[in-house]
Amino acid sequence: MILKRNVRLFFVIIIVTLLIDQISKLLIVNFLTPFDPPANVIGSFLRFKLTYNPYGVFSISFGPNILYYIFSIIGIFILTYVGLSIKDRISVIVFSIIIGGALGNIFDRVRLDYVIDFIDMGIGNLRWFTYNFADACITVGAIFLLSRELFCKKKKTSETS
Repeated sequence: MILKRNVRLFFVIIIVTLLIDQISKLLIVNFLTPFDPPANVIGSFLRFKLTYNPYGVFSISFGPNILYYIFSIIGIFILTYVGLSIKDRISVIVFSIIIGGALGNIFDRVRLDYVIDFIDMGIGNLRWFTYNFADACITVGAIFLLSRELFCKKKKTSETS
């Protein structure tokens, strides 16, 4: 059952997340090229380096491009239904951030046939995969939901016999 009180919050956060993602990518593309050396933001720990990713998460190929669209669209529909059906406002916010991130990457694929990545983190030569704001939203949201499910105690409903 979709809770009407969550609909406005849900879609506002999706739109804000999508806008931040798309604006950040637009700015990066206008200031960097893929051939530029990384631009240090916080020393060499956090750098901006423009890359184009035609593959999936962590630059892993999952097969034909159509699969990226199918998986993303199915995930968005499922997360939208769940996000609008739960009562907990924090979870509504987290689900909408994940969906906004997924939409940001789908927009890139539709417009460009690849995803723009630019956030490069690590120490020395030990670097994480280059990612973008949308990827960060999806990852942080998923980790939040998983850790909350695994480590937070649930309120037990007591039944009288």
